[in-house]
Amino acid sequence: MFDAPTLDKYDFYFSKDKQKVIAVSTYAGRPVRGVAICSPEDTYDVWSGKVLAAARCNQKVAEKRLKRAEKKLREATAAFAQAQKYMLEMNDYYEDARRSNFDAKKQVKNLLNEM
Repeated sequence: MFDAPTLDKYDFYFSKDKQKVIAVSTYAGRPVRGVAICSPEDTYDVWSGKVLAAARCNQKVAEKRLKRAEKKLREATAAFAQAQKYMLEMNDYYEDARRSNFDAKKQVKNLLNEM
């Protein structure tokens, strides 16, 4: 047996001849539809139509969610690479400033010792 999706998060619509079930949900505030059509050689079953339409709707939502997650991961990866580059630049800047500070202090100390 298969795992049926939870049907309470879908709105269902039926064709006049009851051969088509449409499950509607939302993703990112936009409607997403899943459709189940009864084959002429099959016996119409409301429950099966609802389950199949909901499963197809859920699949579409999952695909949209995956596509968005892939995009966000690419964005985060690029931001992370940029942040790493900036951190390395700032580390070089810090090391240069530290060396300059050390040299400046050494220069003042040497000058004072020579006087």
